[in-house]
Amino acid sequence: MTDARAALATVLRHAAAEFAELTNGPLDADPVEAGALAAALDALAGSGDTSLVPELHAHLARFLDEGNPAGRDLIASVLAAIAGPDALPALLEAATHDLCDSQVDLDNTIAELLRADPSRGRRLVTEYATDGTVERRVGLHAFGHLPGPKDIDLLAAALHDTDRSVRLSAAGQLDLAVRHDAAYAALVEALRSPFEETRAAAVESLRRSGRPGAVTDLTPAADDPSPQVRAAAANALGRLGGAAAVALLRRLADDTERSVREHARAVLARLDDLGPLLALAADPAPGNRLSAAKALGAAVDADPLAARRLAELLRDDVAAVRAEAVSALFATRDRERWAPLVLGLADDPDPVVRQRVAVILSHLDRVAAVPVLRRYMSDKDPTVRWVASTRLAQ
Repeated sequence: MTDARAALATVLRHAAAEFAELTNGPLDADPVEAGALAAALDALAGSGDTSLVPELHAHLARFLDEGNPAGRDLIASVLAAIAGPDALPALLEAATHDLCDSQVDLDNTIAELLRADPSRGRRLVTEYATDGTVERRVGLHAFGHLPGPKDIDLLAAALHDTDRSVRLSAAGQLDLAVRHDAAYAALVEALRSPFEETRAAAVESLRRSGRPGAVTDLTPAADDPSPQVRAAAANALGRLGGAAAVALLRRLADDTERSVREHARAVLARLDDLGPLLALAADPAPGNRLSAAKALGAAVDADPLAARRLAELLRDDVAAVRAEAVSALFATRDRERWAPLVLGLADDPDPVVRQRVAVILSHLDRVAAVPVLRRYMSDKDPTVRWVASTRLAQ
């Protein structure tokens, strides 16, 4: 008990020092070494001291009132480690407080608890997703961390919410489930939304579906009154490819809006130039395949053939080609698709490939990257260890 309380005091001292530095005020506590903080967090997590729970709730409330994001995240992680899923209500409530930060660490902690008890987590998240505006946004975002099917009806209804952030959160969750028929149908329906940004988000999600009928379903977006939506349609059509998409792109290339015309013409040019690049990616010479891997990164979101070819290069017999194919994914927006493929190379025998995995995986999926980076801290290659240490610190 004494050790746990001493560890908690160390965590609180660090939170106070971090907040003082953030606000440029005088230090309220001495700085805590990173190793000492890690040891304190490990001691608390392993203590199982549930007598600390009421005190942890009090500290969490205080840090929220102070606007201290470092303190909030640290106490949230300790509370989750000791109380488990019982901490979910407090952590979801904490997420409704805007402390002017990204909430990434808090979000990761909530995600771990939701995956630990999905049935209970689904009930709580649904309550939030049907409550006030801020609560709905938190609940809709948390849906993305739950395994299994989404509540499509709830998400589809949220697409019509009066609050823009709620609509976009719902669109994001439907995007994650776009391969399900009900989610896909809800996004097609969203193309008739009165809200421009909802229609644009639906266009992008339908593109991600990769369905054969997506081009036909996107046809109304090519005639949308908003130039932003028509430009999004041009981008989506370029990524889906095919004769029907090219026909619509040629129509958009003569659009009345200059920005749409230029966008459609650029997409058409990229499609026209892709043939030689795909051939280069299949060339017997490793140097040519390496060059193709570098260039394909700009096209994987735009063309299914380019995506398939880059996926093949990720499995290439030549390590340098695999490494370049991993690096080519830095700019992709389809993180859900590519993160598992990069994760599959985490144990690649070549150290350069592992170095690239450390960088790109942490960019594509931070949650999946953490255990890999921790393992890389003991890698036999010093550069891999250095890259892993740097990414973990970030």
